[in-house]
Amino acid sequence: MKKEILLGENKLSAESKAIEGGFTDINGESFYKITNYDQMDPFFMTIVSSTDHWMFISSNGGLTAGRKNPDFALFPYYTVDKIQDSAEISGSKTIFLVQRGNRISLWEPFSDRYSGVYKIQRNIYKSVYGNKLLFEEINEDLGVTFSYQWMNSEKFGFIKKSTLTNNLESDCTVSILDGIQNILPAGINRQLQLSFSNLVDAYKKNELVNNYTIGLFMLSSVIVDKAEPSEALKTAVVWSEGIDNAKILLSSRQLDKFRKGQALKQKSKIF
Repeated sequence: MKKEILLGENKLSAESKAIEGGFTDINGESFYKITNYDQMDPFFMTIVSSTDHWMFISSNGGLTAGRKNPDFALFPYYTVDKIQDSAEISGSKTIFLVQRGNRISLWEPFSDRYSGVYKIQRNIYKSVYGNKLLFEEINEDLGVTFSYQWMNSEKFGFIKKSTLTNNLESDCTVSILDGIQNILPAGINRQLQLSFSNLVDAYKKNELVNNYTIGLFMLSSVIVDKAEPSEALKTAVVWSEGIDNAKILLSSRQLDKFRKGQALKQKSKIF
């Protein structure tokens, strides 16, 4: 006998949806689309590049990526099972507060934190050339669609492009938190990350470039076992554009504040 289960006052949706596949065009480019891919077990994919980029990504959003080889990773380089387990803390992270009338709704697309609260449809699109991957979530209850796309560029490195669409004729007000998590500072090789990840965390230093939406992710000093100064002179650079007067967060420490509708504080340095 099927039971009705509530989360707060919300009835959890447990309907199963058909998985379908086929080719489609997006802005003149051909993609292969899997509809309701979240009904499948998580699967692993790659995004190819014409230069030295590499990205391994799970259908649940967990990923690792970098240039040349694993010693130049931008996200922790782990085995498939650990990458899939890290979906909530590595890679893309987006949270919305959607207001229609006097009702403000918390929505965290592609996350299982509130699984079953909304009627959603998740689709995934991969370019026929294998160099672009697009995740899409349609929220039927809120009347909005969010998608983000991973691609790469020789000049700019890895690019994440986010799009939010209002599917209804009525206006809505949206507060947006969108970005990427668990970025490795420059100078961390694979062995150091795998064996001394806690030590790496102790040496991390994140800075915001004044008057720009640019974040620098670096080491406070080179990690050595000798009693001598060793300055770290390399950094991983991340920047964004598209939203004017946005607050830039250098870590994930304030995510829960945003979920609760509390004010966020922009910091110029995080140690």
